[in-house]
Amino acid sequence: MTTILLRTLIIYILLIGAMRLMGKRQIGQLEVSELAVTLILSEIAAMPIENQEIPVSYALIPIITILTFEVVMSVIQMKFPKLKNLVSARPSTLIDKGEINQKELERVRLSADELLCKLRQKDIADIKEVNYAILEQSGQLTVIKKSEYKPPTMHDMALRAEDHGIMHILVDNGYVNEYNLKRQNKSYEWLISKLDEQGCWLNEVYLFMIDDSGNTRCIRKDKYK
Repeated sequence: MTTILLRTLIIYILLIGAMRLMGKRQIGQLEVSELAVTLILSEIAAMPIENQEIPVSYALIPIITILTFEVVMSVIQMKFPKLKNLVSARPSTLIDKGEINQKELERVRLSADELLCKLRQKDIADIKEVNYAILEQSGQLTVIKKSEYKPPTMHDMALRAEDHGIMHILVDNGYVNEYNLKRQNKSYEWLISKLDEQGCWLNEVYLFMIDDSGNTRCIRKDKYK
């Protein structure tokens, strides 16, 4: 049992490192080559866990080799974009200037019914609203509406709104996020003083956040409310 646990832990740590090096894309956003690498890694990793007679090195060496190859290929593709087309599909324009590209639909083997289904998932009920629909390399559908069907923006209505940016977590379930605290150029002393203003201790905080404008928000844990 101990051997299996150790083998599993070693493979797990290695795979986590491999995924970190490959990037943060979700499985649904992986390109063909990346999906192939992910599937191969999972199969190789399972071998020494399922069969204790197989040495762990039989998995470690192929995983490191494939990971190295994937990283090198990514760098090469960045330097020579034309090579990327050999291992990745190009984006496909399925609707071009409001017109369905029937040949492209046939090429990517996507029916009109499937296209309409993808549009409905984008909250588009009528195809006449679409200016461009592009099937990206990741398999996701990007839709650009015609101008008359786009919701009006603050700019269109000549209105001005304050932009407070995004919220950054400084305290998560009682623990200080040192990274975000440093990014916001705030000290630990400043944080404690802000919590004092809220009348709560650090261990009572569920979330304490700050936006780019310096506005803060404190949410207490349920048992301290």
